[in-house]
Amino acid sequence: MRPDLTALRDTFRGSVISAYDPGYEAARVLFNTRIRTRPAVLCRCADTQDVVTAVRFARDAGLPVAVRGGGHHASGLSLVDEGLVIDVGGLRDIALGDAEATVGAGVGFRDIDRVTYVDVTVTGDDGLPSGYAVSGGECPTVSNAGYSLGGGYGLLGRRFGLGCDHVVEAELVDAEGRVLRVSDDEHPDLMWALRGAGGAGFGVVTRLRYRLNRVPKTVVGGFISWPFEQAEEVFRQYRDLYADREDDRLALCLLLSTDPYPDGDKVISMYGLYVGAPGEAERALAPVRSLGKPLVDTFGELSYFDLMQALGEEIPYGLQSRWRGGYFAPDGFDDAAFGTMLEHFGRMPSGYSMIRFDLLAGGAIARVPVDATAFVHREALHYVSVISLWQEEADTEANLAWADGLAGALRPFLTGEVYQNYADRDLTDWPNAYYGANYPRLQQVKRRYDPDDFFHHPQSVRC
Repeated sequence: MRPDLTALRDTFRGSVISAYDPGYEAARVLFNTRIRTRPAVLCRCADTQDVVTAVRFARDAGLPVAVRGGGHHASGLSLVDEGLVIDVGGLRDIALGDAEATVGAGVGFRDIDRVTYVDVTVTGDDGLPSGYAVSGGECPTVSNAGYSLGGGYGLLGRRFGLGCDHVVEAELVDAEGRVLRVSDDEHPDLMWALRGAGGAGFGVVTRLRYRLNRVPKTVVGGFISWPFEQAEEVFRQYRDLYADREDDRLALCLLLSTDPYPDGDKVISMYGLYVGAPGEAERALAPVRSLGKPLVDTFGELSYFDLMQALGEEIPYGLQSRWRGGYFAPDGFDDAAFGTMLEHFGRMPSGYSMIRFDLLAGGAIARVPVDATAFVHREALHYVSVISLWQEEADTEANLAWADGLAGALRPFLTGEVYQNYADRDLTDWPNAYYGANYPRLQQVKRRYDPDDFFHHPQSVRC
């Protein structure tokens, strides 16, 4: 039945887009174009009051809801069929405080970095000019809220902690349409849940206040690529580089891809940065830069902002995707796993696809107890993402089979836990995979703040 949107349109300050309005098809498209979900209405909110209006309208009309920020949800849970989408992507205010920033839920990290890092210069005890930054991701169109509330891995993570570890306050609209100020002092149980499970059905976060890190204006960063034939040697060096390593200033991720997309040669690359005095970076990077015969080595002095901007330009948009993955067991990131990944990568059906490895534990991430926040994954050092990307509908079956086949072959090397920001709708035990021993406490918080399960999706916390 077509909902009557007259009253909603009369009071809504942003845009209300139904399936019968111009722009609907573009408004519902996500980063993963394989998602074909068709909501009844999308509410593009202009402010927090719009979120309140949308929540109350949906509740009165009996419509299921979904919350959308940057539109990057790997499994498409930011849309809902025949329901109402609360789109907070337009909440993009940024206010800088004393080593803190308060930002709207829809703003991306490059925009935050411009205000906190590019436009600010401070000098610390080490005499280095610096700006401020939150631990953010590479993709410029991922919203800060979705990223941080689900954990938030990034190149600053080992040095300063996860995105969720930087959240000190949230503004949230609950299932009754009330606006709550959430912090360690007010609604502390909800604050605990938002730091790692903020997308799991507790409300709509409209604004976050972050503590900021002092990041040097000059870092040493870039990427190095080797021919695919050297991949096993690169894998071993990457593994050994972080074995029992206490220095948290060097952050490198690993990537198997084709260069350039999609018809180039297969390569293995490391990219990242050294957060510290540039003069100290050469020694830290020496084991990597002296390895084999690189095709290209761009590591050098640059700003953190310019590095992140460059990494974001490498991300392909507008493709269909299938995202699988998991955390490596302590002894899983080794030769048998390397061989499995290389064998499968050598026969992937799409040149856009990739296998990516995030560097996770150690440093500031591991110093937070696993029960201090809802985010439980603080011990595994590496995460593998099997990312199948393709364009044509005719290629869907082959690309899905490739991703699922590799994910299945890797299962013996993984812990069974999965990063909730890389959500997988095919998980049979997603509560344990995402939240582990923290799930029962999340259920308690859910019963307190949303007992009617208004904010419900296939992988939201159950009451």
